Amino acid sequence: MRAKRRKRLETADELKAAVGNWAAKIKARPKQIRVQRMTRKWASCSRKGRVTFNSELFGQPYRFQEFVIVHELLHLKIPNHGKLFKSLLEAYLPQRY
Repeated sequence: MRAKRRKRLETADELKAAVGNWAAKIKARPKQIRVQRMTRKWASCSRKGRVTFNSELFGQPYRFQEFVIVHELLHLKIPNHGKLFKSLLEAYLPQRY
């Protein structure tokens, strides 16, 4: 049985809604969600809880968009890419990491 394909996120409002949905699942609390042009990263997370997404993310497949969202939200809880971070990423997005 195939997983249902999701439509890619195409607007800042759609992205912010997806971030809100994932934040609730992960129990993360971003203080601010921004979308802007970035030259070197798909997204970033500040120590103050600001999550910024690259506007170029809109041209990417939904599975990748979702990966970036979950990755950044996990950084609100775990600042590094250690074993715990990788385990949680795998738990939330099995077979994608």
